[in-house]
Amino acid sequence: MHDYFSGIGLDIGAGADPLSVYGRFFPAIQQLIAWNAESRDAVHMDGAPSHVFDFVHSDCLGRFSNPHQALARWLEIVKPGGYLVLTLPTHVASPGECIFTLSRSRAAPPHEVNAFDLVMEASAVATCERVCVVREADENRPPGVTAATRETGALAIEVVVRKCDVPELHALLSAIDTADSETAVLERCREALRLYPYRCDTYLCVNMAMLRWGFSRKLEGVWAAAVRRLPHEHLPKLFHALMLIALGMLNKGFKRREALFAGTVWQRRTSVPPPAYADWRGESLEGKSIVIWSEFGLGDEIFFFRFARMFSERSGAASVTVVCQTPLVELFRAAGSGATICGVKDARQLPPHDYWVYPHAIPAWAPLDIDHLPDVVPYLRADPAHAPIALPGNPHALKVGVVFKGAPTHENDAARSLPSLDCLAPLFALDGVEFHVMQKGQGEGEAAEYAARVPNVHDLAPSIHSFGDTARMLAALDLLISVDTSTANLAGAMGRPVWLMLPMLCDWRWHLDRDDSPWYPSVRLFRERGEGWSEVVLRIRAALEQRLAVRYIMGGAA
Repeated sequence: MHDYFSGIGLDIGAGADPLSVYGRFFPAIQQLIAWNAESRDAVHMDGAPSHVFDFVHSDCLGRFSNPHQALARWLEIVKPGGYLVLTLPTHVASPGECIFTLSRSRAAPPHEVNAFDLVMEASAVATCERVCVVREADENRPPGVTAATRETGALAIEVVVRKCDVPELHALLSAIDTADSETAVLERCREALRLYPYRCDTYLCVNMAMLRWGFSRKLEGVWAAAVRRLPHEHLPKLFHALMLIALGMLNKGFKRREALFAGTVWQRRTSVPPPAYADWRGESLEGKSIVIWSEFGLGDEIFFFRFARMFSERSGAASVTVVCQTPLVELFRAAGSGATICGVKDARQLPPHDYWVYPHAIPAWAPLDIDHLPDVVPYLRADPAHAPIALPGNPHALKVGVVFKGAPTHENDAARSLPSLDCLAPLFALDGVEFHVMQKGQGEGEAAEYAARVPNVHDLAPSIHSFGDTARMLAALDLLISVDTSTANLAGAMGRPVWLMLPMLCDWRWHLDRDDSPWYPSVRLFRERGEGWSEVVLRIRAALEQRLAVRYIMGGAA
């Protein structure tokens, strides 16, 4: 063992019986750093440097639900040519811990791990130097360590593996980003997954690369592998479910999503808890009443409002109620959907229903075919009781609405929102178009400044006080150009023409690769392909020029 314990080392575990108490047996150790697994994360090892230590020792691998993941991470911090020395327990010291064996039993319980399988799993980055069963002799026990203290280590499996000279993860991920051909991308993605299969960021980078190069059909397999390797982590399961949905496997994906969040304390945006009566799981609604409960963002509620109409018109439900956020009450009541609309603040006064359901749960239980979705669009409209809006500018020009930013609190806002209205300057240079910026909140000040100096750009924000106002403006426009926001969802739900600018990693509802939307027939998708927003804007400009040409030929009617 003297050859292994040499130089600078890390002792992971370092509890009541740290390696340091045996220092007299290993004079070649120059420095030994303790990593207390009781007080610090010993699986992800946040803060530990990579490729630094001459050796890493641990006797606590059995404590972790996924020992393969911990071992892979520990190997990352060993320098090439260094050693990982493991003492593996052969019996359980505490409930929930793993035990290790040298036999391969097909009927082995989940907590039993074969040491040879563990070594083989790491063979891409390390070679096996030693696997043996060890028993501690009394004379090796240091002073102060009693037989009772050492009882759990009396019989164990000792494993020593030597780190190979493999590239670090950041170098592999950089190589993926700089690949210049489909073949190179696939080869580098496979290599990253082969060497670092227990790192979630490996899968995230591979996901982005495959989206960029058009390999989206391979992504279900990528995330299925991530779930197998990291079965106790939330993010791979969520991405796997969302990828299934994005690929069009709606029921399968939404059911996985529901299972992922079942029984968890998950704070929705709406603070009012759902009612105590039964949650809907696909039961017949013939003659029954159901309430769709408020859950997340405004755009989500607009998107899922389609199901209120489906339940009212196609399920035989006796009554349908929608609980929504306050800004949407007026809009939803003007829809004429047949549903009762209730604001969140009044939800506690609702009479009992037979069922309630969260919007995202509906596609898990309602049979939906991505290629044959129910024809319910348009299902929202501007309130017919209000007079149409007269937009500023040349009334004979093409009237185009613009939304260039979403809410900054959205988890993907950095990707979905444009950095600045300047990104759309190539569009504003076109003749024959009046642009009407409908920006509220983030970016509102920039829109006002732009409108003050660019003649064909108009700021509509001062006239927008509700979604009803937004709906009336959309009804007066020829086209909306928008990033992924609630306004875009509203325009799609109204059947108004929308050109939607999407980041490469976008919401599941826009699916993958396609430039149309099965949910909103009037929406055309312009996807960012890894070249930045400027390339997307140039494509939109070309499409606008084509539309202007057709409009000219048809005498201004297109």
